[in-house]
Amino acid sequence: MTTHPLKNVIGKRLFRQALLLALALSVVFSGCFTAIEYRRSKISLNESVELLKKTHIDAINAALWNLDRGQIAAQVDGIHHYPFISYVAVSDHNGEMIESGTRSEQFADARTVPLSMDYNGRRIPLGKLYIEIDRQAILRDALSTAAVTLLFQTLTITLVMLFAFMFFERQVTRHLVVAADYFTTLGLNGVKQPLKLDKQQYGDEIDSLVEAFNQMRESLAVAYQQQDGMLQSVRESEALLRAIARKIPNGAVWVVDADLRYLMFEGNLVDTLGLDGPDAIGRTPADMFEHDFACRLEDYYRRALAGETLSEEFNCQGRILWVQFAPLTDDNDRVMTAVALGIDVTERRQAEAERRDILQRLGQAHKMEAVGRLAGGIAHDYNNKLTVILGYAHILKLTGLQSKEAPEQLNQIIKAAEHSRDITRQLLAFTRTERVNPSRVDLNRLITQSCKPLGRLIGEDIILSHVAREDLWPVLIDPVQADQVLMNLVVNARDAIAGVGSVSIATENIVLDKEAARSLEGASQGEYVLMTVSDTGCGMDAETMEHIFEPFFTTKEIGKGTGLGLATVYGIVRQNGGAIAVQSAPGKGSVFSVYLPRCVENAPEARTGTQASEPALAGTTLLVDDEDDVREVTALMLQRLGHNVLTASGPEEAIRLCREPGTVVDLILTDVIMPSMNGREMVQAILHHQKSARVLYMSGYSADIIEARGTVDREAHLIRKPFVLDTLRDKINQVMLA
Repeated sequence: MTTHPLKNVIGKRLFRQALLLALALSVVFSGCFTAIEYRRSKISLNESVELLKKTHIDAINAALWNLDRGQIAAQVDGIHHYPFISYVAVSDHNGEMIESGTRSEQFADARTVPLSMDYNGRRIPLGKLYIEIDRQAILRDALSTAAVTLLFQTLTITLVMLFAFMFFERQVTRHLVVAADYFTTLGLNGVKQPLKLDKQQYGDEIDSLVEAFNQMRESLAVAYQQQDGMLQSVRESEALLRAIARKIPNGAVWVVDADLRYLMFEGNLVDTLGLDGPDAIGRTPADMFEHDFACRLEDYYRRALAGETLSEEFNCQGRILWVQFAPLTDDNDRVMTAVALGIDVTERRQAEAERRDILQRLGQAHKMEAVGRLAGGIAHDYNNKLTVILGYAHILKLTGLQSKEAPEQLNQIIKAAEHSRDITRQLLAFTRTERVNPSRVDLNRLITQSCKPLGRLIGEDIILSHVAREDLWPVLIDPVQADQVLMNLVVNARDAIAGVGSVSIATENIVLDKEAARSLEGASQGEYVLMTVSDTGCGMDAETMEHIFEPFFTTKEIGKGTGLGLATVYGIVRQNGGAIAVQSAPGKGSVFSVYLPRCVENAPEARTGTQASEPALAGTTLLVDDEDDVREVTALMLQRLGHNVLTASGPEEAIRLCREPGTVVDLILTDVIMPSMNGREMVQAILHHQKSARVLYMSGYSADIIEARGTVDREAHLIRKPFVLDTLRDKINQVMLA
């Protein structure tokens, strides 16, 4: 292994800092020791002075008493030789001095001791003893002692630290250097041998560190392998995504991070828009597109980063782009980036616009074809009935009403006119423009009352039967519409039977669950009344059943059917919230199933069958119609009902009649649409003069057309042309009693 360039740096730094700290502490401790030693020396000197008093004072007193100067000088010299005493002097009572040493002006501690002698019981002063102590000498001695101590401590500390440094270098530093050299060559995918130190003793903290590192190395190696595999998968996925983006016709894939910077900008659409994909990486939409488009893109990217999945169409550089935005999450469902899939749909939108135009023109062509077919069928039926009406009318004109055939001929005229009226009603019901008056209808009663006329309609070769459930629920429907549904289904069954056969009508209560309702178009879960009309006719194939409810679709010859019967049934059933289904097969007959919702509301009971005629409510009636023949026949009906009739050929004449003095009108019976003024405007003008008059409108137009033109309010009373005497009487009674 190569030598680490920072070898022993930690050991040297530790040795240097520890040595400086130890020396600093030694200096501090030496200073403290010097102060203590200085204090101790002073205390010791004071004790020595007290001892001098005891050992030399008596001898000095005796020498002074005896005036023995030699003895005094000897005593002074003896005291001067004591440590730290720099000057000693004895003065007698005459002031003469015997001294030893040099007197100091500074750094001296002077002591004065009085000298005296007891004589005959009294104390006789002899002189004084002067002693000066050299404090500087005491300090020098203490410092000298401290210096020696410091020197030995420094040597000791230095030796100890050198030993510690060598020990640290052997036990720690060299292992750290080896580990550092090992780390510099460490590669997660290449190192197989664990870190191992050359040691004589194991089990210390460094060994724990080495063991922890080896475990970490193994974990990192595993993690690196996993990461390498994941990275490879990411690269492959990214390459696949780029390849897919390139394969999407006129498409592109854009990925942005949380800062809206592109991580991927790939696809044929990029080239179509004249953009540089690699150059877009790291840039934002504001750097790539014009301002408005970039702002919209950034808004959708932010919404995708917030977790939304959404799509939108954009106009960019003259192209229509459909772009879907979605968040990309990690395994913890945290949104990391947002992806946008863009497709150039310019040609598709242009093709769709062309297709809509073609379909519109095709629909118009089909409509014209349907109108032509309808015109053929309707013209055939009307011409037949007009032939009957005109033929019998001319015969009656020639033979007179007194002939015995006249009543039957008149009945044929009435039947032909009623059939023509039914054709008109069928057309209006098919287009859903006929005014309906829904009420509670008992289908069993309605079917029972209709079976006899329906039996005559289908002929003697076909048996008509009715299987009724006794407790059948009521339904909410216009009785006229219910009759139309029943009649059209029975007539359709009759036309499917060639020769002898049977038609069966059955009713029952049924509850549709979600699964059953899902299989019926327009149905929902709930309670229904089921009416089935089955026949033993020729049946239908699947292709025919797909079109039977389409308007003007018929399998009959031209002129023998309008193709509106089953379409009318379908429209009425759906209009009343129901559903219809058919089952059939060639040669096995057909079953039509009509589902009508159960009526649970308190709707009025329907009037069905023949009922006793109510007496007419008579009065003065103003009749207004611009058609002379309609006005004349209606006036005859009103007179037949006992009304006093005032007629007017237009709104101006009607208003003038009502303004005449003495004119009182009980009922206004007027056409709705007239040349100069509509019926509502005329009625409003008349009601200023005839405030109590009731109003009944009449029209040959459908109610929806009248309401669309705004000529009559929805709440107004309306009778539809053509009508007969009984219908007019019932409607007048309804208006007068309202």
